[in-house]
Amino acid sequence: MEIEIDLSGLQAAAARMGAPDKQIKLDSGLGRLNEIDSGLGKGLVLGEDLQLTEIDNDNGVLSYKGRQVLLYIPLQTLPIEDVIKNGKLKRAKRLHVAECRTLEAMRNDGRYDSYFVTNDINGKYLVKGKSKITKGEVEGIAELGVCMNCLEVLNYKGYADKNYNERNEIFQSLRLPELFSTYSSYFKYYPAQKTSIGSYTQDWKQISRQYRQTQNYTCEQCGVDLNQYKWLLQTHHINGVKTDNSSNNLRALCLDCHKKQPKHEHMDVTHKDQLLINQLRREQHKFDCSEYSDVLQYADSALEGLLLKCRKHNLPTPELGICIKHGNELVSIDLAWPRKKFAVVIEHTQLVALRALGWDVWLASDGLANFYAMQKYIR
Repeated sequence: MEIEIDLSGLQAAAARMGAPDKQIKLDSGLGRLNEIDSGLGKGLVLGEDLQLTEIDNDNGVLSYKGRQVLLYIPLQTLPIEDVIKNGKLKRAKRLHVAECRTLEAMRNDGRYDSYFVTNDINGKYLVKGKSKITKGEVEGIAELGVCMNCLEVLNYKGYADKNYNERNEIFQSLRLPELFSTYSSYFKYYPAQKTSIGSYTQDWKQISRQYRQTQNYTCEQCGVDLNQYKWLLQTHHINGVKTDNSSNNLRALCLDCHKKQPKHEHMDVTHKDQLLINQLRREQHKFDCSEYSDVLQYADSALEGLLLKCRKHNLPTPELGICIKHGNELVSIDLAWPRKKFAVVIEHTQLVALRALGWDVWLASDGLANFYAMQKYIR
């Protein structure tokens, strides 16, 4: 049995009493979690190690037991030497990260096609196929591209509405850590990733705490005051070198601003923390979201594809950071159009509470899948 404990309320109360901010880790049950991640890291075989019904697609992106995953077929039809040399060739088998029409057809036909399921995002995968030289089967490592149908479903970086050259640029330049980080708020567990240059110095925790104190626990980018929520503020190395702790290389940033720094795709921010940061920004009048450029800057990155579509079709700009009281609880909304009493949210739990209060509410993934139907609620 898995037990989830939310300690954010306790952390907030401790912060208000002046206690030092500490990250609390519970190690119980980690063996089982590591077993799952270990299997996914090596690659599980669909139809043998797990079934297609265990792959969840509620949020549009594929997941397994709370982890974002990708599917791919090792067996290639192109000469294997060509795939190893360039895994992004037109007819090479690609990585699936979303419930695209290729996977829908597979579900409908009850096929598995020898897919591997993994959360390894180093970009290089075991492939095999026939050699054009020896005519025998050969194995190797190839850097595979992401399925273009998946990118269209997610509207990743506005892919669905781009021209051919712009789509190809997104496809060629895509990095899996950045893609996984974009949708990290959907998931409870994140794949282990290698971070930036070097290792932290032994006195880093003390240096970080002292620096944040000098900034009065306020984000130097968006200006949100986090004195009551100190764990939401981190110290950023501007040049990416973790051993360079000179004051002119440090910057206090909230989790959201920190995650969105260049080369910080290894950072994952929970959905709850993202909502709280935007709630505080709104309460403290720290952002003006009258334009889509502002909304895109502050919204959860998982909503980018939907927001880009809304902007392209000139829909009214949504509001961020709105909370609605439901009984004794406050329900935070990811995207709200208050005059229309319409909301877009990421989690199913938000749906129930807001609908009970008379709001029309859609999941972000449903908004993308049925965009034209969603428009009538907003216009």
